[in-house]
Amino acid sequence: MSNLLEVKRIIEIIKSKIIIDTDLMWTHYNSSEDLIAEINLNSILLEENNKAGLEFFQLLFLPTGTLQEISIQNGWSEQYLILAAEFDSIYEKVYQLMKA
Repeated sequence: MSNLLEVKRIIEIIKSKIIIDTDLMWTHYNSSEDLIAEINLNSILLEENNKAGLEFFQLLFLPTGTLQEISIQNGWSEQYLILAAEFDSIYEKVYQLMKA
């Protein structure tokens, strides 16, 4: 599987965890719909080979970032740590292949 496809797979898993009643208390998002909309928008940028989309996801995956906070609040922090490690391991490879 290519690195870009692997990033997309990770994002799809994350999206599947964000449901209507996801606790977003420690984030700046007002609703899970807002978060999903922003993920979808940046997924499109990723599809277009735009680094801004990849950088958005890097910010979400940072330690104590949005996704870690959401995962802790909603009971999937162990899976988050695995996904974050996978994302981190391929981020730089994908970044170098993308246009500015």
